[in-house]
Amino acid sequence: MCLSRVSVPVSGRNAEVDCKNCGLDALCELLEYGDGTVELPQGVLLRRQPVTRGETIFQSGSPFCSFFAVKSGSFKTVMVPPHGQEKVIGFHLPGEMVGTDGVAGDAYTCTARALESSLICELRLDQLPQVGASKLELQSRIISILGQEVAFSHKLNVALICQSSEQRLAAFILSISSRINERGLSGEDFRLSMSRSDIASYLGLASETVSRTLMKLRKLGVIKIRNKHVQMLAPDALEGLANGV
Repeated sequence: MCLSRVSVPVSGRNAEVDCKNCGLDALCELLEYGDGTVELPQGVLLRRQPVTRGETIFQSGSPFCSFFAVKSGSFKTVMVPPHGQEKVIGFHLPGEMVGTDGVAGDAYTCTARALESSLICELRLDQLPQVGASKLELQSRIISILGQEVAFSHKLNVALICQSSEQRLAAFILSISSRINERGLSGEDFRLSMSRSDIASYLGLASETVSRTLMKLRKLGVIKIRNKHVQMLAPDALEGLANGV
C-alpha cells in the first residue's frame, strides 16, 4: 500500500530534518527536490505527507512500490512470525529510510507503522522512468542509497550487541542520540517515542526490565527521563555502561 494523499502543511509536529541530512537526498537532488520549480510527472515524489500515530504506510507482503523517508516523527517496523507474537525489528527516525527492504523481492518484508504524528516523503520508484533522467544515473543513486542502508544496519547491529539488560539499554539510548545528532537535530535532548514494550521487543527484554533499567540509569545520573522525554546528562558514563566498564 502506497500513500497517495495531497501534501499539506501540518502544525504542532516535531522538528523536521533538512533535505541535505535525509537518506533520500541522493535521489531527491537528481529530481531537484520536486519543489514546484521543476516539472515532475505527478505522483513521482510526494513530499511532507502527514501520517497519524498508529497508521501503517505499508504491510508485510504488500507489493513494493516506494521508498519512504521520515521527515519528522518516527516509525517502527514489525514482523509477525507464524504462530508468534509481533516482533519489533527496527525504529526509524527523522532523516532515515523506510521500505528499502522491498527492493529485492518486489514486496515489503515487514510492516511499517507510525509511532507518532509524522511527516514522510515518498518516492515512487515505479514512476521514476517518467522523469527523463538517465537510467544509469538513477540506478547509481538507488545503489548508493541501498549501500548506505546496509552500512547503517551493520553499524547499528554492532552497537547493540551487548550482554546485560543495562548494557543493551544504554547502547540503545546512545544509538538513538547518535542517529538523531547525525541528522542535524539535537541528540542531547530528545523524545523516545516508542513504548517500553516496543523497546523490550526490539532488545529482547521484558517490559518490566526496560522500565526498571531506565529507572536505574536515571538514578545513576547519566540520563534524565520524564515520560518519553530524555536528556543526556553524562554520555561518556552512559557509554561506559554500554561497554560494561
